[in-house]
Amino acid sequence: MRYDVVVVGTGPAGLKTAEQTAARGLKTLVLEKRQSVTDSLMGELVTDKALKLLRISPDSEYVGNKFTAIVGESLDTGANIVVNRSLLGNSYLLDEDKCQELMRDRAVADGAEFRYKARVDSVIRDGQQIVGVQYNHTQEARGSLTVGADGSFSRVSATAGFTHPKWLLSYGYRFKLANCKNVDPKTAYFYVGRDVGLGYLWFYPRSETEVNLGIGRVPSSKDLWYRLPPMMDVLRKYMKTHEETKDAKVVGVNGGVVPCTGIIPRFTDAGVALCGNSAGQVSSIVGGGVTTCLHAGTLLARHAKRMVEEDDFSRESVYQYEKEYRMSKLAKNIENTGRGMWAVFKYAMFNDPLEAAEIVLRELDASTLNEIVQGSFGAATLMRLFTDFLPMVVRIGKGYLKSVAVSGP
Repeated sequence: MRYDVVVVGTGPAGLKTAEQTAARGLKTLVLEKRQSVTDSLMGELVTDKALKLLRISPDSEYVGNKFTAIVGESLDTGANIVVNRSLLGNSYLLDEDKCQELMRDRAVADGAEFRYKARVDSVIRDGQQIVGVQYNHTQEARGSLTVGADGSFSRVSATAGFTHPKWLLSYGYRFKLANCKNVDPKTAYFYVGRDVGLGYLWFYPRSETEVNLGIGRVPSSKDLWYRLPPMMDVLRKYMKTHEETKDAKVVGVNGGVVPCTGIIPRFTDAGVALCGNSAGQVSSIVGGGVTTCLHAGTLLARHAKRMVEEDDFSRESVYQYEKEYRMSKLAKNIENTGRGMWAVFKYAMFNDPLEAAEIVLRELDASTLNEIVQGSFGAATLMRLFTDFLPMVVRIGKGYLKSVAVSGP
């Protein structure tokens, strides 16, 4: 059987693509290497835009909590900065399993087919055209459009010939905790610290007794990576040293890998399009990819419908999806934070990133930090950095220039 669309991967990008292509009447097949859609880690901290793309309400069962403040804090010194609701807007904690199941069920209701334990080996070519994938060594799935939504180690991307220069990855784990005590359910935390390394630990309350505790880390060098304690040990140490989690029980463990340096140079070709992590569609500084991936899947499905109607899956036709995505505000934010993360990585190779983080937490105001993290800063913010925070900029800037001088841009 030949499909209109073959989607590889069931993260938020793949599920949203499948949901939307099926809703548009396209014959859709979804391949997932794991046993279910909930086996992959999906981001949780989102704003109103993600809820709109998911078509769910803030008081629905798909939203686990709503935060009024987010705190960035050092585990070593306690230096912190608070971003309150006036700067955040609305911030929600998704129930990611229910959201993944929701998108799957919508897709199935509209005729999409799902195959699990289907590990893709490579794309299938017919001349210069991608016409499907081979999976589980001997099986094939053929379609007019192949969608690689299979994550940071995408087999579709690798075998279709896409390139990933400056490819940095953040590796992470998350514990779901029960039996916590006296948790403030309205405040989420991001922590930096010596044990964490180049990355952060997050503390997302689901209620006064339930918490999602996770860690993401980028390897700045092999030597530094192996000198750090294992990430799961860092999570367990946090649990033991904080009253809220000292007696908590781990009821779920999950992990994932997130790209950190922005959108890749090209993510479409004849008969194939990448979506989500495989395309670098992640706002890297905080690992935020839910909204950007849902947006990409929605956009790609609309273009897939156009391609089917025009019977045109040429490189130029598929590229129209990429062109429109790159013009979006979300894509520009991804590129801004990607450049920022690359600069942080270069800095960390020859300087102490934790010292820089401590300076930021002590000296920067919440409004400026929020704009930088979101990748939405403009000329006014840059001017404020060079006037109100000039000593901080000079001190960190000298370290960055040293890194560039030694290793290149």
